[in-house]
Amino acid sequence: MLSTVMLLLRGSLFLSLHLAGNAGSFPKPLNAEEEQMYLARCAEGDLDARNVLVERNMRLVAHIIKKG
Repeated sequence: MLSTVMLLLRGSLFLSLHLAGNAGSFPKPLNAEEEQMYLARCAEGDLDARNVLVERNMRLVAHIIKKG
């Protein structure tokens, strides 16, 4: 079951990158100051800040999926 979930996540990750026009590349990670700012905004309920955090951590997600 876990492997099925991982395959679905991997497929959706690459599909979303393809649709974003960045096929094969990820946005650069946030620096510490930017990450703290977005985390604070996210904690206040800012969905745009949440989305930035998710998008900028896609590199980590892909790395974890690839290792799994």
